[in-house]
Amino acid sequence: THPSTPSLQNLRKEKSRNAARSRRGKENFEFFELAKMLPLPGAITSQLDKASVIRLTISYLHMRTFASQGDPPWSPLLEGDSNCSKVRRSSHSLATDMFEQHLGAHLLQSLDGFVFVVSQEGRFLYISETVSIYLGLSQVELTGSSVFDYIHPADHVEMAERLGIRPHLRAEAGCHTAPESASSSASASSLAGTPEPAPSSPHSPADDPPDRGFFIRMKSTLTKRGLHVKSSGYKVIHVTGRIRCRPALVPGSARSVRRPMGLVALAHTLPPSTLNEVRMESHMFVFRVNMDLQVTYCENR
Repeated sequence: THPSTPSLQNLRKEKSRNAARSRRGKENFEFFELAKMLPLPGAITSQLDKASVIRLTISYLHMRTFASQGDPPWSPLLEGDSNCSKVRRSSHSLATDMFEQHLGAHLLQSLDGFVFVVSQEGRFLYISETVSIYLGLSQVELTGSSVFDYIHPADHVEMAERLGIRPHLRAEAGCHTAPESASSSASASSLAGTPEPAPSSPHSPADDPPDRGFFIRMKSTLTKRGLHVKSSGYKVIHVTGRIRCRPALVPGSARSVRRPMGLVALAHTLPPSTLNEVRMESHMFVFRVNMDLQVTYCENR
């Protein structure tokens, strides 16, 4: 019996390894199929890790709810599309149909900025891929992440006020999050760094106008052209947008109110002011110093 005991143990270990290998294979296949369902190019979805797949999937489902429940709804017209496409099959309408099919991409390319949607909890539900042009950050990295991980700590209160987040939680959650230590992907720690939305009363949405316009500083990985050092790591962003609301009935009453769901905004990056834009008088000269206040450059005059 002694010689057969090691072989039996080896057989059990081999079966356990095969079962674990089969389980991992099935799990990877499910994640691969889930990634293919995301509205992203195949070249991107094939490179995503499991955590990113889950994060993007949750954000996509939240975005669908955000689009369908708000007023007015964003859901596409499901009826009449096929009939209209059959009727409009002339040589002149073919180009128009192709343009309308890619209208969103054309609008994003023509805008001098990027578009984003932030939930009332401060999560990026959507951000256009053009954010990489202005900030150097990727769409996949930002989607599902907390907005407070990517804005300057001094602007956390400003952003929280625009989203209607509770004032007493700003210092505890949003303003104590250090952006320098935040990871590029949405981590579990950013969940604790997201302030909670304030419970909207029946009177607050009506008194507060939905339009928003403010300035914040967002992280940027772009460098100034001609310089090999990052200027400050942040860029000034002009945000203009509108709070999206959904109609809801007041408990114990027949009237309805508008509950805020999040912010839909367009962001413009402001170019940093250069020395060429500063008016130089005859009694002025330009010099440059490093962080130790040592002069590294000075004009001849």
